[in-house]
Amino acid sequence: MTFGKTRMRGTVSALAMVGAFALAAPALAQSADTESDAGSSKQDEIVVTAQFRDQRLQDVPVAITAVTGEMLEQRGQTNLADLGSTAPNVTLRQASATYGPAVAAYIRGVGQRDTTFALEPGVGIYVDDVYLPTLHGSMLGLVDLERVEILRGPQGTLAGQNSIGGAIKLYSKKPSAETDGYLTATYGSYNRMELRGAANFTLDEDHLYARISGAAVKKDGYITRYDYRCTHPTSTIPSTVTGTDCKIGTDGGKEYVAGRLALRWEPSSDITVDLVGDITRDGSETGPTTLLYVGRQANPGATLTGVATPASAAYVLNGNVYGTSTGSPYVSYSPFGNYAQDTFSHSPYISYENYLETNPRDGSGAWQAPQDGLINTWGVSGTITANLSDNVVLTSITAYRKFDGSYSSGDGSPFNATMIANKVYNHQFSQELRVTANINDVANLTVGGFYFDKESRNVSRVTLPTLNFIEDNSVPATTKAVFANVEITPVEALTILGGIRYTDQTKTFIYGRFGVPGSSSGGVVPPSLAPLNGLEGDYSGDRFDYRVGLQYRITDDVMTYAQLSTGFKGGGINPRPFYPGQALEHGPETLTAYEVGLKSDFLDRAVRLNLAAFYNKYDDILVSVSSCPQTGNATPCALPLNAGKADVKGFEAELALRPVAGLSIDASLAYLDFKYTSISASAVSSGIGTEDEGMFIIPWSWSIGAQYEIDLGTAGTLTPRVDVSHDDSYSRNANNVDAGTGGVDIFGRIPGRTLANARLTYRTMDEDWEVAFEVRNLTNKLYYTDFFDNRGSTNSIQGSPGEPRTWAVSVKRKF
Repeated sequence: MTFGKTRMRGTVSALAMVGAFALAAPALAQSADTESDAGSSKQDEIVVTAQFRDQRLQDVPVAITAVTGEMLEQRGQTNLADLGSTAPNVTLRQASATYGPAVAAYIRGVGQRDTTFALEPGVGIYVDDVYLPTLHGSMLGLVDLERVEILRGPQGTLAGQNSIGGAIKLYSKKPSAETDGYLTATYGSYNRMELRGAANFTLDEDHLYARISGAAVKKDGYITRYDYRCTHPTSTIPSTVTGTDCKIGTDGGKEYVAGRLALRWEPSSDITVDLVGDITRDGSETGPTTLLYVGRQANPGATLTGVATPASAAYVLNGNVYGTSTGSPYVSYSPFGNYAQDTFSHSPYISYENYLETNPRDGSGAWQAPQDGLINTWGVSGTITANLSDNVVLTSITAYRKFDGSYSSGDGSPFNATMIANKVYNHQFSQELRVTANINDVANLTVGGFYFDKESRNVSRVTLPTLNFIEDNSVPATTKAVFANVEITPVEALTILGGIRYTDQTKTFIYGRFGVPGSSSGGVVPPSLAPLNGLEGDYSGDRFDYRVGLQYRITDDVMTYAQLSTGFKGGGINPRPFYPGQALEHGPETLTAYEVGLKSDFLDRAVRLNLAAFYNKYDDILVSVSSCPQTGNATPCALPLNAGKADVKGFEAELALRPVAGLSIDASLAYLDFKYTSISASAVSSGIGTEDEGMFIIPWSWSIGAQYEIDLGTAGTLTPRVDVSHDDSYSRNANNVDAGTGGVDIFGRIPGRTLANARLTYRTMDEDWEVAFEVRNLTNKLYYTDFFDNRGSTNSIQGSPGEPRTWAVSVKRKF
């Protein structure tokens, strides 16, 4: 009933937004006509490069959300996950701690949440046209950006492999001769301290320029960890602290330093060389995680290192208790507990130190999974742009990147059944070469090639109720591709679109399984895992993707388009087999999209309305299941498999209003529907049926933001801004229908949320100084960014609460 009401509220809100969209243009006509003559109420033009050349956003027949660096600052958006709040049908959530410092990225219900190197992302992420192939490290900071382009729908020809859901492209500001420098200092909740800045330098007038930018961030975590025995004196669990201060630390804290140096050399008017080097050193805490559910154990009442297992399951969500263990001390430290045993149960942001981390069940002695979620990365890239003639441009992009990181899995509770400490490594080389030509102002043609080589590795210590081992896996992979894109305009208003890309992909998964030195097993790998050590699984495949369409300009300010496009996500091998029989291959996902769209400006560009509707044929959908009948029902199980086919349909609307000078209103609305049309035999045997509704399918979502610049004359300007966004509830599991009741499985259901942020900015008249005060999560909404459903191996579920209400003050100096 709770979720039904949530969905109904979301639908009513969405319908209200539709009405607002429909009424907006005529209601604003008079005021827009009054102000537009001065030009102050016109839309800003954003130039994008989605089709390999500079074009106005409104001229590109692709569903794109484009955001400038100035817009990011106005909205207080500082990392990649923030972008999902305003782009329609785009879901970017901080991944659960189990998956490390990463973003779960989905566009139109297609993407990936598991960060293992064996699974490919479903949304392509690019920084200055350099592809980032892993979700590890994808929680990027938005520092000194010129713009962000979010391309929705499969970009198989324009972006390549693993952009089956879409692509997110970040573009940094380039060095130039202009005086463009700034320094911003921020202080806020949880001792948030940030320093961000950038500056241009002319090294050789008219030939060589440099831009340096960087950020330093430090912030305490908002999940507080307490020693369980200290707060529960009658417990038999030994204490790890002395004195009366029960606090041990926090989860979710941030601490990193990042820097970037860019050089631009212009030896002639026809050649530009951009060289970029960047480095990030991240010492952040583990992701914010608390325990939500503990399932019934095989022998209730037994003790494991002084912790009695509960006799039955309990699940607490938004104050409602599901299950029978309403008095269980093993869920009272969840964010929604309300039990007398727990002094701190009133707080949604409290967790407890896991004593089992220092005294594991295997008797191996003192060992603790590190409480961190860090990623250290660096890279260099070189881009050469050469005008071979007036109408032919050659572009070469060469890059090398490397990162390493570590993170732990756990919820900080005394009943933590899983302890996993992970170290990850990745290095990559990429080369892209393309030629773009304009042919008699009738056709624009781009042809090119792409080469990508990477090797990833993870080393993890894994402690489960029945297994204790070290894994050391390597995943070398290579991709080669050639592509062509053409736009032909036979008559002035009509453009014919075409594109094709051929991709060849190879990947090897090399398993390493070892015992834990000094453990009760004598350092011997568990017998079930021993055959996996040294085993290699190979995957290779090739693929043609294509794009065909028509673009028609009705007037100078109204353009429509229709297109058919495809994309794919690469296949691979199961990265987490617990028995040799589970080391199975899975094939690639594929998607064919039918899309129509409209891009329009009205009232002398005071109103901008962009619409898109799509119908996707989604095939070989990749899901991960925790029930493996096809491998003898051996547990644990975490098997990726191709589940079948589905039809996905929806629409998106983006509205921007500039009715009078100084006032801007931006809104978006999205609808998404998913329906399985067939299920593979392996998926059926794992419990997936046609009634399941897909993962990360948010039926209705919307956002609206408004700001007004108040002119204070010689005193400067004052600009208040408010942003509100809403997502309906959705399932993050492949099996999301309760087998017993036929209803929604609440254990993998992320509740809907409506969040509000506010910001007040003061600027001096010369705009050299700026002071901003912001409040995020204005209503102090308790919500989750993700769940980690681990019932398949540990019979428990963890949750990742989002930040409570926070405030911050920033001071910016331009020079």
